[in-house]
Amino acid sequence: MNTDISVLKEVDWGAIIPLVLPILILHLLLLIIALIDLYRRRALVNYPIVWLVIILLFNTVGPILYLVIGRRLLKNDRY
Repeated sequence: MNTDISVLKEVDWGAIIPLVLPILILHLLLLIIALIDLYRRRALVNYPIVWLVIILLFNTVGPILYLVIGRRLLKNDRY
């Protein structure tokens, strides 16, 4: 395993940042939207603590799962 971080000085960060920045912005936007929605619906969502852990631990996939699946599974809904 290479633990030499001196190679980071040789990386062309100017070429990498335009590729990574949109992904980071999308990730933060999804995270914020999912957390706000979970907070507002905490009384309606089944297992809000579990959804909070999923949103926070499963980076980009967690917020997407909550927004697609978690919002549909409300306590009073019958499927």
